[in-house]
Amino acid sequence: MALSVDIRKALGNFHLAVQFDAGDETLALLGASGCGKSVTLKCIAGILTPDEGHIELDGVTLYDSASRINLPPQRRQVGYLFQQYALFPNMTVRQNIAAAVRDKARRQTEVAEKLRQFRLEAVADQKPGQLSGGQQQRCALARILASEPTAILLDEPFSALDSYLKYQLELELAETLSGFPGTVLWVSHDRGRCSGTAAGCVS
Repeated sequence: MALSVDIRKALGNFHLAVQFDAGDETLALLGASGCGKSVTLKCIAGILTPDEGHIELDGVTLYDSASRINLPPQRRQVGYLFQQYALFPNMTVRQNIAAAVRDKARRQTEVAEKLRQFRLEAVADQKPGQLSGGQQQRCALARILASEPTAILLDEPFSALDSYLKYQLELELAETLSGFPGTVLWVSHDRGRCSGTAAGCVS
């Protein structure tokens, strides 16, 4: 299995206990708001630290309470697509993507390739505030993939959009990620929407 998660986390009166394995596939985590879906993603990405348990990605231990292993986010090779995309507002599309490229010698070539792949060449020198919702999403995904992640985490990236735009962006996202070779973990509270994009569901 590419991703193995078995963790517990307490936040006030809320107690999360989650266990699942995912291969090189798209897997949806389903559940009502407040059930711990986003907390799970943040623990995998290293934004939050579980109270106990184990997280492993492609044979690399990201977190293990017994062994006191807790890799920082930048060493986990996990791409996290936030609900609001979290693009750098004062950077252009080109600069946002370049910021994620690890190999400085390949930065220019990698950015050019991602601009072409995500159909962003015409807006490469524009800033996020000048982009459409679809362009912002493609820029965020291009930045994630430029970092060469082993897994991609999607935290309800369409929750703030109207139904029509949400549907269009979901189609684009499914097409973009269809060739990704690793694990894609998709968080949603809508089983109907997940069924069109996810190979499996955990609820």
